Amino acid sequence: MKIALDVLGGDNAPMANINGALNYLKENDNEIILVGNENILNSELKKHSNFSQRIHVIHASEKIEMNERSTRIFKDKPNSSLVKSIELVKNNHADAIVSAGNTGALLTTSLFLIGKIPGIKRPALAPLIPTKNSNFILCDVGANANSKPEHLIQFALMATAYMQHLENRRNPKVALLNIGQEKNKGNELTTSTYPLLEKNLENFIGNIESRNLLDDKADVIICDGFTGNIVLKLTEGIIAHLLNWIQEIYHDHSHDAIASPEFLSILKEIQNSLDPEEYGATPLLGINGIVMKCHGSTTERGIKNSLIAAEKAVEQKLITNISNLLNEHEMFI
Repeated sequence: MKIALDVLGGDNAPMANINGALNYLKENDNEIILVGNENILNSELKKHSNFSQRIHVIHASEKIEMNERSTRIFKDKPNSSLVKSIELVKNNHADAIVSAGNTGALLTTSLFLIGKIPGIKRPALAPLIPTKNSNFILCDVGANANSKPEHLIQFALMATAYMQHLENRRNPKVALLNIGQEKNKGNELTTSTYPLLEKNLENFIGNIESRNLLDDKADVIICDGFTGNIVLKLTEGIIAHLLNWIQEIYHDHSHDAIASPEFLSILKEIQNSLDPEEYGATPLLGINGIVMKCHGSTTERGIKNSLIAAEKAVEQKLITNISNLLNEHEMFI
């Protein structure tokens, strides 16, 4: 298996990406295609000659910044590391791509170069969100600011296939994010989507309110990308704020019982469980190839885990699983 890595993508590029790839290769037998500045790459790789047979370098002279407009990146910057990485998947020279770069550019370029799974109307971003006892998938979190009921149905089907593949949950419970549990609550989108989910998905459990997201009531939670992006960033912000708040209290009361080794161990466990880098990248569901998106600020640990996630997506045939589930519900294709 060959996985392409966009070395210039992300806030900590290129070194976090290079080191993450090297750490991945220490534990796996696959091959990595590093796409970036060949001078920097070759200089670093000289120090790791033991991996020379499993690392390939492709030069990319352009970098896409995180704030660049994404709609014409594949035309305006064809020599960028992101575009060249996606081309490797398009041309079957790589089985997957991992990038921490500009999300919009990754999505639009993947759509243009690779295309969608047959029948898919809109791709979606579906990160895994950890909870106390388990985790769930939130879909969509930003690929589509505006959605229709038929799009949300497809999001539910794709995310169901993804959760089955990711966590081996054969019949994951699907919920619709809403402002109330009653089926007639919400806006036009949610009230129109609810009966379609209820009629066509055996694993649909109804609406779920945002305050219950972390209560392990659903395995897959569906919403439009505008709502999902706000929920995701709010959740990440609150969690980070609370953890920092606890650490400040600890430092202010370091002589008290709160500073016990048991407390510090528990805090560390919680931090690790809630760290998105623990689970690696998120696939662009609906793209007809394995395209994995990392958090923009990911470190080498996140890159390593993202490469593991890409490997798993390829091995377990995520694209085929999504296609098969769509074919079972062909009325929504």
